[in-house]
Amino acid sequence: MGTDHHTTRTHPRAHLMNGDPTPSPTSSLIAHAPRAFLLINSANPALAGLAGAAGSCSSGPMWAVRRGQLCRALWGSQAPAAFSRPRSAEPGSLPVPRCWSCGIPLPARGGQGLPRFCPACQALQPPESQPDLFRLMGCDRSFNISVQQLQQRFRSLQRSLHPDYFSQRPQKERDFSEQHSSLVNRAYQTLLSPLRRGLYLLELNGVELAKGTDSDIDVEFLKEIMEINETLAELNNEAKIEEIESFIEVKQEELTKDVSKAFERDDLQEAKKLLAKMKYFENLEDKVKSKKNPS
Repeated sequence: MGTDHHTTRTHPRAHLMNGDPTPSPTSSLIAHAPRAFLLINSANPALAGLAGAAGSCSSGPMWAVRRGQLCRALWGSQAPAAFSRPRSAEPGSLPVPRCWSCGIPLPARGGQGLPRFCPACQALQPPESQPDLFRLMGCDRSFNISVQQLQQRFRSLQRSLHPDYFSQRPQKERDFSEQHSSLVNRAYQTLLSPLRRGLYLLELNGVELAKGTDSDIDVEFLKEIMEINETLAELNNEAKIEEIESFIEVKQEELTKDVSKAFERDDLQEAKKLLAKMKYFENLEDKVKSKKNPS
């Protein structure tokens, strides 16, 4: 009997469902199938006896099994209620999300914020339209986070959601993989930067920095920024440029500590003013980099 190349590829679903996004080399893949039937790998002894042969692929035999039989085989007597016959949504309630591939109602999202896979056909589901980036990256919704844990989560998710793992899956699922990867990258860059992390926290609380206005910035601070800008524009001495760079780094560290204290006090307006100052210093950092590495 030939090897079924369509169903033996490692799939990241199993560990993501358990909170560990690292793919397992021994996890099996239930192939994509139409809504009424699911194709099962004949190598799985728990599922092989559910039906007689109903057809085969070019690389090996497979069986077609009705969705109810599959759910009982996978979940036994503990099958989630979501796998039972679909019921009409209660008046005024939100529609139950369904798997785009096999059509079953999906269980509620877990508290870990991980990308969701269908528990029946294992198809990767689309990302949320407005995901909580803290939840996605396994962080508390706080300005103070563990950068080390953030980096570990990022690397783990990127490995599991890499498009290479979905190269043999339907185009729709490959597209979802790329969308998830892009979202994880955005979440990582947002939370890694103290400035962007703080601005995102303000956004979650309905507070945004006013664009194109300095009304919240004190005059003395603006004078200091203007003087540094003028000095940078005239400087060609590398030692002096590095001196300004060190000064900016110290200021950013001080502001980061002050922002942290403001969020701890739940003083969003103070955090907003301090983050606006951090934004000015970030612009200066960019100018220093341009001075050191002119294009």
